[in-house]
Amino acid sequence: TTRTILQAVIAASTIAMFPLRHIFAVAAIAHIIWIWIDSPKPVYFCPLNREGLTNDWTDENCYWSTSYAEAREKFVSLGNRLREQLMFSQDENAFLDLLDVQSITYDIAGNSEDYSSLQAIDDSTLQTISPEIDTVDAILLTMRVPDDHVDIIHSSGTHGVEGYLGSAVQIRFLHEIFLQNEELLKNKGQKKASEYGNGKVRKILLIHAVNPFGMRHHRRTNENNVDLNRNVLAPDKIKSVIERDPNYFGYVDMDPVLNPIYNPAPRQSGNDLPEQSSYDTIHTFMKEVGSIASVIASIVKIIASKGYSNAKRTIVSAQYHKKAGVFYGGNGKWENSVVAVQHAIDEFAGFSLSSGDADAQSKVLWIDVHTGLGKYGSYTSLIKKEVTDNNLWTSQLNTLVADLEEKQASNSKAVSSGYEQTVGFINGDVLCPPPACFAVSQEFGTRPGVAVILSLVLENKFFNWGKSEYAYLTSNAFQPRRLSWRRIALRGGSEMLLAALKFQTR
Repeated sequence: TTRTILQAVIAASTIAMFPLRHIFAVAAIAHIIWIWIDSPKPVYFCPLNREGLTNDWTDENCYWSTSYAEAREKFVSLGNRLREQLMFSQDENAFLDLLDVQSITYDIAGNSEDYSSLQAIDDSTLQTISPEIDTVDAILLTMRVPDDHVDIIHSSGTHGVEGYLGSAVQIRFLHEIFLQNEELLKNKGQKKASEYGNGKVRKILLIHAVNPFGMRHHRRTNENNVDLNRNVLAPDKIKSVIERDPNYFGYVDMDPVLNPIYNPAPRQSGNDLPEQSSYDTIHTFMKEVGSIASVIASIVKIIASKGYSNAKRTIVSAQYHKKAGVFYGGNGKWENSVVAVQHAIDEFAGFSLSSGDADAQSKVLWIDVHTGLGKYGSYTSLIKKEVTDNNLWTSQLNTLVADLEEKQASNSKAVSSGYEQTVGFINGDVLCPPPACFAVSQEFGTRPGVAVILSLVLENKFFNWGKSEYAYLTSNAFQPRRLSWRRIALRGGSEMLLAALKFQTR
C-alpha cells in the first residue's frame, strides 16, 4: 500500500512537469528506495538466553533466519529454554500449561536402519548444537488443556529452501510459549491451576528442517536430488510407480526443456584447472547468459503451447527415472529424512500412525509448510477432503476446511490444480492415514509461477554443472527477502497453527 501511494504521488506530481524519460527515472528511483525500505537489516540483536528472549526479541525479524545453522540454533535453543523453565517451575512449585518438553535429533547422514534405536533426550539434558552437521530436529510439547483437543504435527523444510518460513512460524510459536511461561512463573501460575483439574493433555510435535541439506544449500531437493514430497510411496505402490511409463504425464516430452543439463564445456577442477584470461572469463560468462536466455525462451514456448495448467501438471506429478532431473521422487526407497520423520511421529511422539497401531480415539492434524505458488505472501490450503470416518470428527473437519478456505488467497484454486495424480507426499496417506490423521499443506505465494519454474530448472542445470553459486535463483524464488512478504506470510502461518490449536475433537 505504501509503495502504491508513493508511486501514485510521484506520478501525479511529475506528469505535467517533466518529459517522459524523467518520469521513468523518478519511478525507478522510487522503486529502489522502496526496495531499500522493504529489505530486512543484515543483523538483528536476538540473544538466545533467558533474559534476551524476554527483553530483546521485540522485532519479529528475530523469528527469521538467513541460514540453516541459524534457524536450527534458534529452534534448539528455544526448546532448551522451555525445558529450563519447566525444571524451574517444578522447583518453585509453579503451575504451567506446559507439562513436558522433549527433544530429539536425527543425523540423516547415518544409517536409517538405526533410527529405531534413538531415544528422546532426557529432560535434564540440554540439546546440543552442531552447526556443521545436517540434522532433522523435533520438539515434543505436552500441554494441559481444558477440553479434548486434537494433537498437532507441524513440519518445516520438506522442500529445503522453502523451510525458512515454516521455521519462523515454529520459532515464533516456541517464543510465545516461552513468554507465556515467564508471565506464569512471575505469578507462580496459581490463577490457572483450577482450570485444568480434568487431567486432559494434548501433544504438539514440531519437526524442523525435514530436508536440512536443501535448507542449508538453498535447494529444493536433498543431497540425492530427491524431492522428499514425492518420495513417501506406499510399499504396495512402489513397483507400479517406479515402473510406469516415464512419459505418463508428458515428462519425457518436456525433458529437453526441464533438464537442459548438458554442459558443452564442463568445468575443470584441481591442478588441471587452467588460468583463464580476461577473454575466457568474459566468454564463459556470455555462454552462461546465453544458456539462461535459451532456457527462458524454451520454458515460455512450452507453456504457451501446452498451456500453463497442463505444463504444471506434467512438472508437479514428478518422475522416478532421471536422477539428475527436476522433480525426481527417488528410486522407491525412502530417504533418511523420511525415515526420521516416521520415527519422530510414531515412536518419539507415540502417535503410531503409519504402523496402524494408533489409538482409536486419537486425532492428529498435520500442517506441512511450503512456499512458491500463489498470491504474494498469501496462502493456499492444499487439503485432501475425503475423510472416510463419517462422524463428528468429519463434520468438525469440514468446518475447519471452510474456515481455512475463507481466509486463503483468492487464486487458491489455480494453485491447488494439477496435483490430482501426484503421489508420495510427506503428509500423505502413508505417514498420515485417515481418519486418525488429517493433513494440510500450506502453500505461500512468492513469485509468479513461470518465474518459480524457471528458477528450479536453471538452478538444477547449473548444480549439475558443479556451479552451486546459482542457488541464489531458488533462494530468491522461494524466500523473498522483503519485510512486506515476511510480515504477511508469518501472520498466515501463525494463523493456520492457531486455528489448529483451537480445534476441538468434540
